[in-house]
Amino acid sequence: MLDVHSIEEMQRYLLENPEIASLLSGMPMESVPDELQVKTLHYNKPQLRSALIEANEETDVWGRGTGKSEGRIAPRSMRNMEVMPRSRGGFVGRTYLQLLERTIPPVIKGWEAQGYKRGRDFWIREKPPKSLNIPTPIVGPLTSEHTIYHRNGSVASLISQDRPGSANGTSLHWIVGDEAKLLDKQKYDNELMPANRGDERYWKDVPELHSILLATDMPTSKEAKWILEKKHEMDIDRIELILSVQMEIFRLTKKLVFAQGTTKANVLRELSRRRAQWDKLRANARYYSLASTLDNLEGFGAKNLARLKRILPAFIFMTAILNKEPFLTESAFYPDLGEGHLYDAVDYAYVDSVDWEKVKFDDCRKDADLNPNAPLHIGGDYNAAINPIVIGQQWRKKDLKIINSMYVKHPERLADCARAFCNYYKYHKSKKVYYYYDHTATYTSSQLDESPADEFCRILESNGWNVEMVYIGHTEKPEVRFELWGKALRGGDESTPEVLINRGNNEYLLTSMRMARTTQKEQGFAKDKKDEKNKELDQRETTHFSDGGDTLLVGFTRYIREEVGDTMDILTS
Repeated sequence: MLDVHSIEEMQRYLLENPEIASLLSGMPMESVPDELQVKTLHYNKPQLRSALIEANEETDVWGRGTGKSEGRIAPRSMRNMEVMPRSRGGFVGRTYLQLLERTIPPVIKGWEAQGYKRGRDFWIREKPPKSLNIPTPIVGPLTSEHTIYHRNGSVASLISQDRPGSANGTSLHWIVGDEAKLLDKQKYDNELMPANRGDERYWKDVPELHSILLATDMPTSKEAKWILEKKHEMDIDRIELILSVQMEIFRLTKKLVFAQGTTKANVLRELSRRRAQWDKLRANARYYSLASTLDNLEGFGAKNLARLKRILPAFIFMTAILNKEPFLTESAFYPDLGEGHLYDAVDYAYVDSVDWEKVKFDDCRKDADLNPNAPLHIGGDYNAAINPIVIGQQWRKKDLKIINSMYVKHPERLADCARAFCNYYKYHKSKKVYYYYDHTATYTSSQLDESPADEFCRILESNGWNVEMVYIGHTEKPEVRFELWGKALRGGDESTPEVLINRGNNEYLLTSMRMARTTQKEQGFAKDKKDEKNKELDQRETTHFSDGGDTLLVGFTRYIREEVGDTMDILTS
């Protein structure tokens, strides 16, 4: 067994001696810019441990703030390109917008921290100048639109699962998957894995060939549990042997610093032998790394961690920060909600037409699921701490797509949320809105001249919207909403709209629904609302959003009954 204290000692030494770290990295020294040999960088323990192992297949399940993109994906992907000149790899994400907004920016930051410079060492979505005579990749892309170019002729393609067939016919030499818990496993197996093949004759002895790195925070949906199963593929004995070899390389590298003459030649010979041993071991290694935010406490900050413990619901803190595997519960309020109810819909004709580094994708022009000529349907929730709205459109004859959800938090008011809605949908052609509200939106007081519902609709109308206010009465009983959602999500019931939810536009709605639990009352069960009373918690992740979704579904169901004219057995006032 490996002495863990020795590994920690090595990690500390590498932090203090970056020139030794450069030797240990195994990257060809002639391909490393001069400034990289003197830069001092900070890497936390999970990042350093992964770099010491560099397994051909690696799965990192790391909590928030552990540096997945900047401190692991960035050096790993750059290493892949450096050691395999003229190769082609792929950054894969659930959506292309995810890659542009959340993956590539921190990766670029990580590369720049290493000393690489854009326009000198790499080019993004543009080919290098011909004057540099950079070699072409062995299996290069036809266009530069979705490509990162490296100065040695390597390229990295941006591959998204929401662009059909983006990996078909592609030959890849490595894969990096960010936010892996969001990946569609079937598409990953059927489209991406077959593309990671071939060309062994060019780099047959390079362990990075056909390597895979999957990085994510803790999966919380049943569809993403395949990520956690990766831990069973790891050969712990092989990983410990790799680290033991690295300890020998570490010892020899320290000795090399002061060696001279024959001793230096002997040390170099032994180093070469150990490095070949390391390469052989890691070429067939599978490594599963589990790390919590506590593993990067120095970089993340104890005060920030304490703050998150106060404001995050216990479930989110346990999974996203402490990185604990989620427990399964039978008390879910939306037990039928699954991956099959979610979809991605980005209008890439618009995204590709603008400069993604200058334009914020914060209005409806990016939404491919928006029917420009159809009205919008809105349901909301009303609270001093947060005011969310949930937005849908009619789909097919009677069904509902929840296309978006928005919110404002204290000290902003419901009026600010109404204005945010108008700004987001100012390019929407149809200005018709059906606004559903229950008794919780009808109150007035000596300080309020109009009810929340009246205020919201007044602001929309002042911005050119034609609003039809639909009062649905007293909030439906929990049992009624529970059963209605069950029918809507299971489908097959002619009297109930089926529901699909836009994944990218409804992060907090989905979190709210996934975390919502039932609680037993004297008169039956109810939705557990205790977290709404805890003002230390992040109210975006409590039940407020799900309540807005309930109002939308109840109101839309009644609208469809009247619109379609069926004799459907649907809720009545």
